[in-house]
Amino acid sequence: MAVAAEKSRGCLRSTRRKIVSVPYTEAQLERLFIRFDADEDGRLSKQELTKALDSLGSSFPAWRVWRALCHADEDGDGCINKDELNSLIKYIVKQGYDVNKWGGF
Repeated sequence: MAVAAEKSRGCLRSTRRKIVSVPYTEAQLERLFIRFDADEDGRLSKQELTKALDSLGSSFPAWRVWRALCHADEDGDGCINKDELNSLIKYIVKQGYDVNKWGGF
């Protein structure tokens, strides 16, 4: 918890601020992933997914990409297409990325 000092009648007193967890919504994640489609081919490559997950604050984005592809890459081509994007988003939501922790996008 964050601790802040307040001045009250010439004295300092500490207050605790509670940081609330705010998970990304599916709509926010969809916009994020679409934004990382650098070549605008409608598919997210491993490199594009790695950059997107890195922006979410993933400690091990390359490993997380591998796991995401295991969950969402239904045709096995190594990319996430528009039809597979919903599965990817549902997987990422389960991972619990937090807007407050990483500052949004």
